[in-house]
Amino acid sequence: MRTRWIVLLVVSASLIAACDNDGAELSTSSTIVTGPTGTDGASTTTTASDGSEGTSTGTSLVGEPVGSFQVVARIPNDNGETLHIVIPNGAYTDVDLENFMLDLLESNTDMYGAEVFDDEDAALAFVVEEALRTDEQKALLDRHHFLSLIERDRIEFRGPFSDFPGGAIGS
Repeated sequence: MRTRWIVLLVVSASLIAACDNDGAELSTSSTIVTGPTGTDGASTTTTASDGSEGTSTGTSLVGEPVGSFQVVARIPNDNGETLHIVIPNGAYTDVDLENFMLDLLESNTDMYGAEVFDDEDAALAFVVEEALRTDEQKALLDRHHFLSLIERDRIEFRGPFSDFPGGAIGS
């Protein structure tokens, strides 16, 4: 029994010695908060436990699942329905929106297409023929139209998410 304690103490001392060097300790931190507005890419200063300062670029993704939604229009077609959906304002990521769409598809077998917005006025502006939209309606869509589901199997990101690649569902 005494031998086990000695071995444990030697191993512990070795681990402490290996971790306790005179070199600078590394410290990392990341905070990603994105949503429709993205990040500004600014650098942040972090302080290591030894008191030295280092610079790191803040890259953090904090999203949130879409907790609720409202269907504001159902447009029937030969293949099913196209839903116009309004979700609450939030700090969504492209992954959050794609997961929302996958869940929605699973629970709505008649859904053939969808348009997702975070503002009801934008959903109403979308119904207006594109050539007849006012500048205000176009601006609403640029800020609040997030996602389109096309032919039940393809996602296209819109507005503030338009930099994200769309594609086949689940790919």
